Amino acid sequence: MNISEIFSDSFKYPVSDIKKFAIFGIVVVLATLNVSIANSSVLQIILNVVSFVAIILILGYGLDVVNYAFRKCDDLPDFDFKTGFVNGLKLFVIQFCYFIVPLILVYITAYFSGFLQSLAGIIKSYYETGIYSISNSFLTSMSITVVTAIVLFVIFMLFSSIGMARLSKYDDIFEAVNISKVFKDLKKIGIAKSIGWLILLMIVGFIITLVGAGISVIIPVAGSIIASFIVMSYFYLFYYRCVGLLYSNI
Repeated sequence: MNISEIFSDSFKYPVSDIKKFAIFGIVVVLATLNVSIANSSVLQIILNVVSFVAIILILGYGLDVVNYAFRKCDDLPDFDFKTGFVNGLKLFVIQFCYFIVPLILVYITAYFSGFLQSLAGIIKSYYETGIYSISNSFLTSMSITVVTAIVLFVIFMLFSSIGMARLSKYDDIFEAVNISKVFKDLKKIGIAKSIGWLILLMIVGFIITLVGAGISVIIPVAGSIIASFIVMSYFYLFYYRCVGLLYSNI
């Protein structure tokens, strides 16, 4: 499938089964519970646990969506919360593995470029004098750090997405984090095509996020729930479908 076909299919997919979409939407709402509503530490802990479990279930269901997509199945998967929780934990682990590396590399870049030191100096100056000044060295080091972060994000987002697809296909964490095999899969799909796919995905994600934020602002309190139930649920299913269809090109 080419990129336009992948996105055209994925745009329609989330609402192909309204009942399953609604169930998934409820899980997403539970995952985005605002712990600030808790008036006790016990309730806060309970909400945090519920939110974490829901996040893992989203990941597990997303893995099923990826699997259905690369097998060219057009249905939304049935819900199996026990299996979904286990699969979600696996996906949580591999995503942590993929994104801890760029975070460390960005930190190292920020340190050796002088960005962290310059930022600390600006903050210290502001607290001591109430005035802050931004030097050319700060802007240079910040630019180096930001560019490095963007490049690393693009690279590891691609690797993470293919790793997710491999986890769905082989049900093996080691297959998912095997960088050499992930890179071979990317080459089979096409590096340029994969990057184009990711850029378009980021644009779509940005637009959908803006829609969700707009709903949250326009409709107080209930807006956040509506945004989670409809907008974020739609994007998650859209994203996982996109990943599976991209992987189906292998």
